[in-house]
Amino acid sequence: MTAVRVRPAVLEAAGDVAALALLRRASAAGEGPAPQDDDFGRRFSAWVRAQAHQRTFWLAESRGGADGGRPAGLRLPVGMVGLLRYERLPRPAAAPTAWGYLGGLFVLPDHRGAGTGTALVEAALGGAREQDLVRVVLSPGSSRAAPLYRRLGFRDARELLVHPLERAEGEDDGDGFDDLVHPLDLHPLD
Repeated sequence: MTAVRVRPAVLEAAGDVAALALLRRASAAGEGPAPQDDDFGRRFSAWVRAQAHQRTFWLAESRGGADGGRPAGLRLPVGMVGLLRYERLPRPAAAPTAWGYLGGLFVLPDHRGAGTGTALVEAALGGAREQDLVRVVLSPGSSRAAPLYRRLGFRDARELLVHPLERAEGEDDGDGFDDLVHPLDLHPLD
């Protein structure tokens, strides 16, 4: 396996935004056949620009070299994760606080099981600490992701309520929320 480096994505850099868009497209392809969307790169780029004030992304990149079969110096994006900063409602006589929502963790299949996902989440948690966030929450996108998050210190939430506003066509009539895992501690969000 080629060495992997994790770094914050530069959202003003077209190359980093393109790398994030390619990884996002790859993650969607893993969910089943997706319709052709030739406009996705443009839409994704516009979304990133609009969200840049409250979102940070990290990229995992493999580096080329003699043992990797790619030219030295070539960096290939192999994973990503994002962190949304949520500013909490101010309270009288209290310092402002914020929490983060971790999402969009994706690692290309050939790089799974080698610590890339762990490195991405740890980088995002480090970024959350640098921003003085009081907590980081998430909703695992798959059952295979939950053990990773638990190993990294996330725990089940006890004080989260969810209200589904829309039902997708073909969704069963059950509430579908029994398996959600949210790592909130015992404090309410606001």
